[in-house]
Amino acid sequence: MPTIADWVFAFLDIACLTFCSVYLVTLLPHDEKRAQNRVLIRIARSAAWIIFASLTVMTPRIWQDDAVTMVMITTCYIFVGYLLYHHNRTGILYQVGFMFCMYATQLIAILIAAKLYEVYSLEYETFVYMMILLKACFLIAVTFVMRMLIRKRYMTLQPQFKIRGMLLVPVISAVLIFMFTVSSDVFLMRFGHEWLVVYCALTLVINLYCLYFWYDVSKTQELKHKLELMRQQNELTHQFYADLEANYAKSRKVIHDIRNHLQMLEQSQKIAEYQDYVADVHQMLNALGMTYYTDNRMLNMILNDKLKQLDQEKFQCSLMGVRLDFLSEMDTTTIFANLLDNALDAGKDNEQFRLQLQGEQIQDFCVIKMSNTTKGTYTPGKSSKTGHDGIGLENVRNAVEKYHGEMQTDQKGEVFSVTLLFPDNG
Repeated sequence: MPTIADWVFAFLDIACLTFCSVYLVTLLPHDEKRAQNRVLIRIARSAAWIIFASLTVMTPRIWQDDAVTMVMITTCYIFVGYLLYHHNRTGILYQVGFMFCMYATQLIAILIAAKLYEVYSLEYETFVYMMILLKACFLIAVTFVMRMLIRKRYMTLQPQFKIRGMLLVPVISAVLIFMFTVSSDVFLMRFGHEWLVVYCALTLVINLYCLYFWYDVSKTQELKHKLELMRQQNELTHQFYADLEANYAKSRKVIHDIRNHLQMLEQSQKIAEYQDYVADVHQMLNALGMTYYTDNRMLNMILNDKLKQLDQEKFQCSLMGVRLDFLSEMDTTTIFANLLDNALDAGKDNEQFRLQLQGEQIQDFCVIKMSNTTKGTYTPGKSSKTGHDGIGLENVRNAVEKYHGEMQTDQKGEVFSVTLLFPDNG
């Protein structure tokens, strides 16, 4: 006849497993779109966890097979987490890893309790209570470790093949432990439970380390992908300015011919009364030409393209005599196109916006400084369209460092500035 203590410890066993399982799933990043009808979601989650807790109790009694029990509980757990919480493959990986950790810690607790039962000749009830307490302590401990991994080293977007490869680690580990325990009668008789505990503990450590290490591998792949996208963006920007330069060259030829025709017409007495009109046409043609801000061909193209958005009184450019030929056309585009885009973004809807770009040769160094007014506040490491720190600022820093240069940012009041310092590469 079960006693009150038996019921209390049985409830503790089920409650600890269910609580840790629920807690781990709540740590995973949720799909916010699925939380629109919060009442129905809460009802569905409550019903799902009741079913999960019931399976942990009923499955071992019906089938009396650890393999079937683990498969059914794990399957239910994954479906609950995937459908009602995170809805991503990375979440499934952490769920499978947690279920293996639960399996390993429960086996370790059982083996330790069995060893203590054998050594100290404990009563059977004491053995059962001790086993449940050990299972609860070990499961809470491994849940805490998983919590740290999820909070500090969780990757949200990963290629499918990487997820599949990582899923094999806890699955194969669980299969190996199960096969080892089933076929370890001779081993246990000769060496005892200690080595089996060590084997389970080492397998548990390996799985946790794989999750820890997988973050680094995934982060590296993500950075490579990001750098590749940046490279493609730079190539497209460079190609845009190359095409723009070709169009300018064609336009200059047409403008030259039109000026010749206008000069011929101005010499005719028939259109003497249209002198003002002809002057206006000359002014329009001047606007179609390029302004020479710098001796660097590619930089001059970029400045003409970007600064045409501003009125003449809103910007000041002084780059003549500054040697920038050591920069490749691609890096010139990366540096100055991104900086100008960020500055112009900061000047949107700002009538008091001013932009200043100046450069000078100081002994063996080339110094470029760009300053602009902004209504926002610069925060290092963050992108903000209301400030100056755009998405491409990281690209700029990488391009500058290729030439052993330095980039410094500073904000004083409403004036933000970026200073580029290059050693003499001539």
